This record gives sequence, C-alpha cells and structure tokens, in this order.
Amino acid sequence: MHKKLIALCVAGLAASATQADIVGATAGVQHWNQSWDGFVQSSSSANDRIDVNDDLKYDEETGISYYVALEHPIPVLPNLRIQRTEIEVSERGTVNATFDNQPFASDVDSTTDLTHTDFTMYYELLDNWVNLDVGLSVRLFDGEITIKDTSGSQEGSVDVDVPVPMLYANARFDLPFSGFYAQAVGNMLSVGDNSITDMSVGIGFEATIFSLEAGYRSFDLKLEDDEDEADLTIDGLYVGVNIDI
Repeated sequence: MHKKLIALCVAGLAASATQADIVGATAGVQHWNQSWDGFVQSSSSANDRIDVNDDLKYDEETGISYYVALEHPIPVLPNLRIQRTEIEVSERGTVNATFDNQPFASDVDSTTDLTHTDFTMYYELLDNWVNLDVGLSVRLFDGEITIKDTSGSQEGSVDVDVPVPMLYANARFDLPFSGFYAQAVGNMLSVGDNSITDMSVGIGFEATIFSLEAGYRSFDLKLEDDEDEADLTIDGLYVGVNIDI
C-alpha cells in the first residue's frame, strides 16, 4: 500500500514537472512616468492647432501597464500576450481655437485618454541567452480627447476607439551567469501619414522566478482622419516587476 502511494506521488510530481516544462506563463506590471508633447486638431484650419503643452498645460503624468503572456510547445500555433496600458491626463488650460466644431476662447478643462489593450500573437524564434519573439498585435484604443470650457456651456470631443494592427518584436539578451539582462520591446505601424511607434528599452535583474526591471518607454502617435489630426509623443522612465511561472 505504501509503495503504491509513493509511486502515485512520484508519478504526479513527474507529470507536474512535465507540464511546467511545456506550458509557461509570464506576467508583469510597470509604473510609467509619462511626459507629454505635441498637438491635437479638429479643424481644417492650421490656426486651430492646439498645443498640449502651451494650451492644454499637459506636462507629466503617471500610468500603469501590465501584461500576461502564455507560451506552449506547439510550433504551428502562436503564443499569446495581452497587455493593458493606462495613458490619461487631465488639466486646465486656455484654448483659442475651434475643436469638434466648437469655438473656444477661454479657460478650458481637457482630458486626453489614449488607454489601450494589446492582443499579441507571436512566435519564439530564439530561446537561449538571446531571446527573440516576433508577431502581430492588435491594439484596441478605448479613449477620447475632450475639451470643455470651465462654465460647461461648450464641449468638444473626438473618440479614439479604433483597432490598430501592429508589428511586434521582443528581444532579450541575458548576460550569462549573472542574472542581468537587457530587453527591447516594440510595436509599430506606418500607413501613409498615419503611424504609431511604441518602443521600450530596459535592463533588469532576474532571481529565481522574479525579475526587477527599469528603462525608458516612448509612444509616438501620428493620426489624420479628415479634419481630425494628432501628433503626440508620450515618453519617460519606467520601473517594473515580472514573474515567470
């Protein structure tokens, strides 16, 4: 009886170890200090260009980004990564321009929300001291740009809620026997006058299943849709923690 129990325990441990070897999960969270720059426009006139620094008084904000990635050993099927990034700022400024067919010439309260979720399917091309993943992301924006005067009598808004397909790449270089690594992650799209580039580079230290990471992230957005136009850069330093299961 005892021998059977021991055999069953050994078999269970072996099965668990085998499953851990063939299916892996990674998760992480980052705290991102965001510095804003650029302009938005919702009119055909160049005089209606609204500077996010000078007019809307955007400066710095913080946001959280978190992700989970699942990997498996089946070569034909891609791995999956889901990442959510919060990008939102609200300030009081002064606007003398037309936005969303609403003329403004006063103090305004504005909110720009570029929060999004990335659904990424990727393949692992290299997996040793150099790791390389490539694939395709679909970025789902669920935000808007809103400007209203402080009296509440006028308000204009432009929705930012479109799915955007993007190329994805993730490269990591491990320094052997040290626990330190360098990593670069990027999503990119360029079609005509519209482009999105989201890049982060960082260094980290890995101990057992946990790693600490710090680096720099830059998100550049250039969009034109009829009279609506945005040319924005949100960048800054980040710190994060990852867990590899």
